[in-house]
This record gives sequence, C-alpha cells and structure tokens, in this order.
Amino acid sequence: MSGAAYLGVDVGSTSVKAAVYTSAGRCLGIAAKPSRSIRPHIGWSEQDMDEVWSLTLDVMRAAIEAAGVRIDAIGVSGQGDGLWALDDGRRPVRNAILWNDARADDLVLGWIADGTSAELSRYSRTSNWAGTAGTLLRWLEDHEPENAARVRHVLFCKDWINFRLTGVLSTDYSDASIPFLDIGTRAYAPEALDLLGIGRHGGALPAPARSTDVKGGLTAEAAAALGLAEGIPVATGTIDLGAQMAGMNLGRPGDVYLVLGTTAMLNIVTAPEPFAGEPVGATLAHSYADRFIRVIAPLTGTQAYDWFLSVNPDLAALGDAGAVASGFGRLAAAAPAGSNGALFLPYLAGERAPFVAPQATGGFHGLTTATSRADLARAVLEGVAFSLKHCVRSTGLAHPAQVFLTGGGGRNAFWCDILANVLGTTIVASDESDHGLWGSALIAAAAVGHLDVEAPPHRPQQLRRHAPDPSTIEAYERPFELYAAISGLSAPLWDARRTALRHIGDRP
Repeated sequence: MSGAAYLGVDVGSTSVKAAVYTSAGRCLGIAAKPSRSIRPHIGWSEQDMDEVWSLTLDVMRAAIEAAGVRIDAIGVSGQGDGLWALDDGRRPVRNAILWNDARADDLVLGWIADGTSAELSRYSRTSNWAGTAGTLLRWLEDHEPENAARVRHVLFCKDWINFRLTGVLSTDYSDASIPFLDIGTRAYAPEALDLLGIGRHGGALPAPARSTDVKGGLTAEAAAALGLAEGIPVATGTIDLGAQMAGMNLGRPGDVYLVLGTTAMLNIVTAPEPFAGEPVGATLAHSYADRFIRVIAPLTGTQAYDWFLSVNPDLAALGDAGAVASGFGRLAAAAPAGSNGALFLPYLAGERAPFVAPQATGGFHGLTTATSRADLARAVLEGVAFSLKHCVRSTGLAHPAQVFLTGGGGRNAFWCDILANVLGTTIVASDESDHGLWGSALIAAAAVGHLDVEAPPHRPQQLRRHAPDPSTIEAYERPFELYAAISGLSAPLWDARRTALRHIGDRP
C-alpha cells in the first residue's frame, strides 16, 4: 500500500534491532543496541526482562525517529526457546533463562537415557535440549520451587515485548512448537507436559495463533513512550528464524536456509509428514505457510572461528571484521582441502545436532610434527562444514540443490567455498543483515491486510553464488567420513572427562 510504513523489531540474545520499511521494502530508519546477558554460574545464561523491555523501547523509538513517518503496524520477532515466566500480577517471576543456558544438562542426559526424550518427540517432533521452556520449567520445579509456584504465564521473548506493547498475552505457532505442541493436531499435548513432570503448568501456556494475526494494539502507555498513536496494530509475530525466512521469501517445500552465526542453524521447509521415530533437531510450525521447518541447529558456527582468533591474536589484530576474515582466509588457503590430515571437532559448547550431547568437547585429531598453523586454520573451517554436512545427512531429506546463507560466517567468501564443496551444493550467500527486520515488518503488513507475505515485493539485494568444484567435493569425502567416525566414537571419552572433572570438584 503506497505511503504505508511498518516497524519491524528483532529482540536477540546479543542485540536488539528495529527498522521502519515502506511497502516496497525500502528501509527508512534503523537502530540497534547490544543487549546484556547475565551469567551467575558457568554455563548459565539469563537476561533481566525489564531491561530487555527498556532496551527494546529505546531501539524502537530511535528507528521511528530516524524514519520520521507514520507507522501503520508493528511486527516483533525474538530469540526462541528459554523461559520467560510471569506471575499473578503479570510481572517477571525471575530473570529470563535463555535458549543457550546449560544448567539443565543433567536432566536432558537422564531423559535421553530413560527414553523420555524419544517419547516427547512423538508430539513435538523435536529432540529436547537444556534450553527449552519445558526443561527449564522442570529445572525450576527441582531447584527453585518457590519461583515455580509463582509461575502463571509462560511466554517467549517476543511475547514478552508484545505484552508490554499491547497488554495482551499471546504466542504464535512457531514459538509454541517446542516442546509442548502436538505437531499433528497443532494443539498443546498435556502428555508432553506430564512426561517432563510439569503438568500443572499447562494452563500457563497462551493459545497459539498465526504470526500474521493481530493480537492487540498499542496501549496508551506504550504509545506515549514511543511517540506513536494509541491502538496501532501489533502482529502476533514469530520466532527470529521465522522472520528471517519471511524476509528471504523462503516458504516452499525444499527451501533450505543456513544461518552461520555464533551457532549454526540449518532450516529446511517441509510439508506436514507423519511421525517416523525420534527426529534429528527440531520441528517448527512455519510462521505463515501451512508447512513446517525442520531446524537442525548444531552448537557450532562462528564461535569456532572466534576461538581460533582468540588464540591467534595476530589475526584478530588485522583490523575490522572484513580484514580479519581475509587474513584468516589467506592463512587457511595455504593448506589443501583436507588440511593435510588435521581434523577439528567443533563441539566447543557441547552439541545438540545431529546428536544431543551436552558433555561433548572439541578437539583436533590427526596432528603430526608436520602439521602447520595453516592446516589448523583450515581444519577449523572444515570442521564446522563437516558438522553441517553431518546434519544434512542425518535428516534423510533430499539433497538440497542450493542453500541460502546469511550470518557472519556467510560474509567470509573462502568459508563459503569450503561449505559449497563439503555440502556438494551451491551456496547463495547474502551480505544483507536485515532479513529478520524486513520479515517482521512484512508480517506486520500482512497482519493488517496490506501485503501478501507469501508473495512479497521484490527487494534488490546483492547475492554471491559459490558453486562446488567436483574434484574438491571428492577430496572431502574421506575426511568427512573420518570426522563422522571420530564423532561417533567420542561419547565414552566425553563421559569419562565429565566424571573426572566432577570428581576433582570442577564443572565441565
């Protein structure tokens, strides 16, 4: 609709961003600020919910002021999973516990061992992990029973922001998918809550709606804080991944989207399918299409790259991110495909796909006196690529013809070449960083009937195509098989390490 403008918001665990777009997808104003995580203990990750709200207000206000236009609708996306709980007074019970929190690792290992996780996947089609709302509610019952007793509403990050904007408690199907939803019926499964021992919290879950529904309008208080008119429609919104895929117009079965950020997310759009045993990764309801997204999200990604930089300060000192990436690429390119036999397991923060192993650790294998720093640099990039190939192979789905790639790792051209050759498919990389913001704004526009989210306007963007080289694909076949074999044989060693460190009073 000509002259209309929409505000998209993305509330992440490391930053909060907002931008205003026209109906043609042109950005009129954008703002961002880093967010603060709280880590009371090793492996814990929390955020102050009021602080997140205050920061989001600041960023929204800055984007609105930069745009200088009337806002017709608002769409919010946010980090998924975690526990954002409210009490009777609709105030935070405690700090939000985030998706990347590891305090409940022992619960997950126990549920894997006794079959609970496998049974839970019958409903959610998801492999449970430590950072899901269900696992964290159970942890709260076991370790903070006084807080567990105060829980009356269980939300997700974007739901908390929407509540503060509208006064309405809501969620959408994408966030509701894990771990309580029965994917087959698109309704909550009481059996799922009972399996986790948290059945009494079933009434705390808001009924899910489509992301493109309007669940409320700006309250007078929120409107005054933002300098907007009261009642402006706010869409139900979606998990951040859903907004990114909306912004890239990825909703057809077979579309594959890879985010190579701190952790990686491999996302494959599928039609509804019957339960066929415990799946790899997670299953999300697509934000707007009557389809699902298979999400295989290993805890690998650019954190392996960042770790290598941290122990090679000369590389980190080369300048801005582009200069550092170029220097890393030049060093890694001095080694051949396969890194002269050096292999890197990138499990620096445990692993959740293609297997769940919170006790997993990273490491190099195959080192000799001839191994060079270039071999190690290339092995790090290849190790992340091998992890992603491991994920693709584990799904049993058709090999993708192409993979759309965003995230910090996607701006490293040499790494994109490695990914193309390891995965044996063309990588279509985008250097744009606002897909999620545009997707949130697009969902807002669809919610008020101004745009069709399944046929959005064309937004010009720079795309780089990295085609695989057949000879290099072949060179990676044996190293990958060795990588997969070593990963499969490592579980007893990881368990032994965990036991040994506990014995001496440390925490793995």
